[in-house]
Amino acid sequence: MWPTVPYIHVMRHHRVAVAMLIVLSGCFTGPRPTSTTEPFPAGSPTGDAAIDNVLAQLDAANDGPYTVDYTVLTKFGNTTRPASVSLTAGRRSVTVGNVRFLTSNGASQTCVLDKRDPCSPSIEPARISDTQITPDFYAADSAKRLRRSAIARIGSAIAHTEQIAGQSATCVDVPVTGGVSTFCALTNGPLARLDDGAVKIELTQYTPAIDEAQFATTNA
Repeated sequence: MWPTVPYIHVMRHHRVAVAMLIVLSGCFTGPRPTSTTEPFPAGSPTGDAAIDNVLAQLDAANDGPYTVDYTVLTKFGNTTRPASVSLTAGRRSVTVGNVRFLTSNGASQTCVLDKRDPCSPSIEPARISDTQITPDFYAADSAKRLRRSAIARIGSAIAHTEQIAGQSATCVDVPVTGGVSTFCALTNGPLARLDDGAVKIELTQYTPAIDEAQFATTNA
């Protein structure tokens, strides 16, 4: 006949065993990834030459001067808006729809052009959250999207060049689940085309100078 073991004694050993398993599980698996982890941080190559050639353009530091105009199609809702970027050393204007983001010598503003309300004294990306893009859509944000497509690709990326708005662009098609994501950048840096599952952004005009009108805080 088996000896009787007190219930409290058994439960104490059970709790110790569970705790040891949890600790060991953490040792075996290491830190768990989070939803904000970027496997390829800004400026890092992916190892795919076709993708990295476009990233090199989008990542490049560029003070212009230039002004670029775009159309932005947000696929959810099928809504199209104009957008523009005008920049030179120390100054930048990004306009998406009726929202303008201004930076000049370290000071920033967000302005709603069809309102007479004062501009906010900071960059507020949430103002255009419904567009599925950010004020950095023409460079850093497109590079981030391309790196994520690189991780999700289900086949070989295909490099090609195109003429977009009269400018030579370096492009890459990245096959992903559900279709192909396309990214193109001009040789001097700004985005020329982005077509993924969320948005389609197309360059419509490039000018190698800033447009002072883009730095106004209200519609003329």
